Amino acid sequence: MIQVSRDQLVEDSVFILQCLRQNARGGRANDIREVRSTLAGSVALDLGAYVAFLKRFGYVEIDSQAAVLQVTAQGERAAVGDADVSRDVSDHFAQVLTLGSEPPRESAFESLLGGAGLAGDGRSPQGGAYGDTQPQAPQAVEQPQVQTPALAPVEGELGQGPLGRVRVARFGELGRMVALKEYHPLWESLPWLSRQELSRRVRREAQAQAQLDHPCVLPILEVRGEDAQVVMPLAAGTLRDKLSRGGDRLTLTQAVRLAAQVAHALSHAHAQGLTHGAIKPENVLLDRAGNALVSDFGATRLVALPPATREGPRVMVELGDPAYRAPEVSASDPGGPQADAYALGALLHEMLAGAPRAQLPQDASQPVAELIAELQDADPARRPALAAAASRLARLLVPSPLFAL
Repeated sequence: MIQVSRDQLVEDSVFILQCLRQNARGGRANDIREVRSTLAGSVALDLGAYVAFLKRFGYVEIDSQAAVLQVTAQGERAAVGDADVSRDVSDHFAQVLTLGSEPPRESAFESLLGGAGLAGDGRSPQGGAYGDTQPQAPQAVEQPQVQTPALAPVEGELGQGPLGRVRVARFGELGRMVALKEYHPLWESLPWLSRQELSRRVRREAQAQAQLDHPCVLPILEVRGEDAQVVMPLAAGTLRDKLSRGGDRLTLTQAVRLAAQVAHALSHAHAQGLTHGAIKPENVLLDRAGNALVSDFGATRLVALPPATREGPRVMVELGDPAYRAPEVSASDPGGPQADAYALGALLHEMLAGAPRAQLPQDASQPVAELIAELQDADPARRPALAAAASRLARLLVPSPLFAL
């Protein structure tokens, strides 16, 4: 018996579509065998069960001659949040959701390939690589060897938080210095998490952040190993570091510039259907010029209770200062874009006042103070959208530029 919720099946299906879409946009073919080796460990059921579902409802097509998966227009819409797959999931996976049963592991994918005219290795069952009708003598073809970039952690830590630690590492053949995030064994203290589930969630959130193409979002270079170590560019520091060593507060121009950059990054993420959920100075990194790089999207989702248990006892995993948490956020409601807006208001307040609850200085302009109050309104519906907040902050910067050089 397995235990899986509809929400998890929806997340897995959209996650697969996002990965296929990103590969295609990057010019990489979604070879069936490569898709299986890459994604099979990141979803709850056998990957073939998901692909069969996505094919049945027209989200993907299978090119049996080239042995690749192709995302359809409907799949593109689902990947960016413009199509709801939940009803189709309920229909297709009714037996899984009701009885807790699924096709035996490894068999569903093989059945899927067979139904597409492909054997388990992605070749035609008649022997040819592209569905040849006449058997051909096997030919020795030298396969290119793809080497995984080397990763060598360096002694010492950049920082440590409730979820994990960050170290410096050397990455790739050229030995580029990167940041390596390693997660604590959270399954030892959170009974609803397993090692495999944490790895699946880390990969899912990293893949979602990697979809964001914005100068103020920290890129994800790779996710490595069974425990999903996240490889990222090495930043110059965090906003928390700057607040701690730079005196009590930033200048008005510095604070407004950083808030505008974070607002633009969050607005871009919201347009892609992705919320952050844990904005705070520790999760706003800085480049060498002092510009913002928002990181750790989905940190709260890594430790969230499964949907099936949210009607039970309330559990909140503390991931930061409560001053950054919107009033509506709880274990059963992680909040949405409006919660990110509230956190942005708290961030701007702390940058100007030196502490989340300290009084704003006299040199804080009235428009800035009004925006902070609006962003931290107790009613989420009255908070401005991040796109509007970003525009207002950018106008307050004039004639100063939005980016420091």
